[in-house]
Amino acid sequence: MRRHFAFHPSNALTLLLVCAHAIVAGAFFSVPISRTALSLTLAALFCSMAYYVLRDARLKLDAAWVALRLEGDRVVLVNRKGEESAGKLLRGSVVMPHLVILNMGINGQRRRCNVVLMSDSMDAESFRQLRVALKWGAIPTA
Repeated sequence: MRRHFAFHPSNALTLLLVCAHAIVAGAFFSVPISRTALSLTLAALFCSMAYYVLRDARLKLDAAWVALRLEGDRVVLVNRKGEESAGKLLRGSVVMPHLVILNMGINGQRRRCNVVLMSDSMDAESFRQLRVALKWGAIPTA
């Protein structure tokens, strides 16, 4: 079975992130707050959308995860700079036919790492093999 998976920019994740941020922005228009507060909130929301689209969906930022490798009982993530972070897969991870959400505890760090992969994040056979490896216990959860 394949043990290394490279990611591509995802149009589906881009659309999902933009739609989610647009829904939240629309909800803020129904909240009775001043125009200044609304403007600042919408500016922060736009910055959030731009950051997550560039990092997670388009893989343009240095902090973007561009590949993962399955090694025994751990997962190694590789960012755009080529730096690797190894960790354990946590129980909150989700594997579905068109979506994989990896929640990981990185070794030596208190923070958790989240990776969202849509079916267009890699070729179909690689995505299937990753789902099989995660779903059927090739990698145990911590």
